[in-house]
Amino acid sequence: MKRVQLSVLLVAVALVAACGGATANVAAKPSTPPGPVTKYRNVLPGQTAVAPIDLIQSILDFTPGAASAVHKHTSPNLGTVLQGQITIKMASGDKQASAGEMLVEPLNQPVQAVNMGSGEAMVAVAFPVLHGAKPTATIAGQPAPATPNKTLYSYTLASPGISGGYSLIQQVLDFAPGAQTLKHQHGGPGVITVIQGQIALSTDGVEKTYGAGDSFSETPGHNLQAFNRGSTELIVVATFILADGATLTINV
Repeated sequence: MKRVQLSVLLVAVALVAACGGATANVAAKPSTPPGPVTKYRNVLPGQTAVAPIDLIQSILDFTPGAASAVHKHTSPNLGTVLQGQITIKMASGDKQASAGEMLVEPLNQPVQAVNMGSGEAMVAVAFPVLHGAKPTATIAGQPAPATPNKTLYSYTLASPGISGGYSLIQQVLDFAPGAQTLKHQHGGPGVITVIQGQIALSTDGVEKTYGAGDSFSETPGHNLQAFNRGSTELIVVATFILADGATLTINV
């Protein structure tokens, strides 16, 4: 009789343990979603806005052997090579940049961008130009390239309200599936282009989804949070104009 009672007791203890009774009072800690990874980051400091400007961001594609027209810039510019390698041809000598590296073309000088490699090349370029102006002027009398490059995407943020000294900050952010930013605000206006995947952007609690090729702007004073709710990698290019002394991102 005692053996039967002992067996029943042992079975009851096993059932309680199997049902989690031994840990019923221990609360599980929620896991924190991962944040995005900054794949590339380039900065062009020392700029000054003395009149209203626009911020233009373009994504350029160069097949092997493709080239831009010979051109010049009258405004600052900041580029990041996203893929492959680009050669900038100019009178002072050729300059090359590979994936992740910064490209800054000189002002008021004839230049030409060429993909001299055997693989695809892609570049993100940003221009703060006088309101309504164009960022590039083609040099007359120069032969057109046999294989011209292509502008895949371009977006203009008109009159973002910057004056005085500022820097251009360009970042390539990589969101793994499930990754998200913290809630935050930005200290300067910016343009964001989706290169791959989909981004769900909450602006002051209102969510909107953007896919590859879409661009949008983010401006100071809004609570923002970005999510990769998809099952594939999300990559975005973001260029911000940051006034001297301001902080790019403030978590809220």
